[in-house]
Amino acid sequence: MKAKRYSTEFKSSIAALYNEGRSANSLANEYHLAVQTVTGWVKNLKSIPTALILKIVHFFSIRS
Repeated sequence: MKAKRYSTEFKSSIAALYNEGRSANSLANEYHLAVQTVTGWVKNLKSIPTALILKIVHFFSIRS
């Protein structure tokens, strides 16, 4: 089975939701992801400031 690929924008939005206080478990359940996937994305995106992540998410949400 081929691995599913997610966009950087999607990963950033999940990380932003986590940083706003959502649990990895609730995000995994809502978006049909593994908890380890959510925590991995959060860990990988920790070096990016939350404010920047929120700006990226907002930018892409107004574009769609």
